[in-house]
Amino acid sequence: MNADAPTRPVLDLSEVGLREPLRRTLAARARRRLPVGSTTAAAVLIPLFERDGDTHVWLVRRSASLRSHAGQVAFPGGKSDARDGSLLVTALRETEEELGIARADVDVVGPLDDTPTGTGFTITPWVGWLVPGVEVRPNAAEVARAFAPALRSFATPRTGVRPWHGWTVDGELVWGATAAIVDDLLRLVSRLDSVA
Repeated sequence: MNADAPTRPVLDLSEVGLREPLRRTLAARARRRLPVGSTTAAAVLIPLFERDGDTHVWLVRRSASLRSHAGQVAFPGGKSDARDGSLLVTALRETEEELGIARADVDVVGPLDDTPTGTGFTITPWVGWLVPGVEVRPNAAEVARAFAPALRSFATPRTGVRPWHGWTVDGELVWGATAAIVDDLLRLVSRLDSVA
């Protein structure tokens, strides 16, 4: 290795390195909004928290008994309900139903770009930072497993063959719309140093 060669900066994936810089970045940009039209509006929360100086994210493997996306790994969330009033409320409601995380325990950082699915949904992802010490209580009727890998687990290139193109993290396959949302988040995170 050439000692004179420039080294790539290591991303700071701590709460201090991510939370407020990500909030500023999300607030300053025009996010992509897709018309719902013939698709179903849905929203998910990307629940981030710090453990041992590293940012982690909660994911769920959906119960095999669910009508749609059974057995798939996803962010907590689901389709919008007319009584929600907004997609942010949808994401927070679904997170509370699936993981038992109260809305008051989530600091909403901002929305990512809308993500279309091949199954007829348009997903609006919301980044949220959990208050320290939040206890997760998965709803067994909807969640087969809840797990929280480090965000840096997704720093390696995706593997596999489309449409199964994704990552194997903590023994689970993360693919499809969930992998696309992770890609969007990582793209923003990788640019934080240049906008902070």
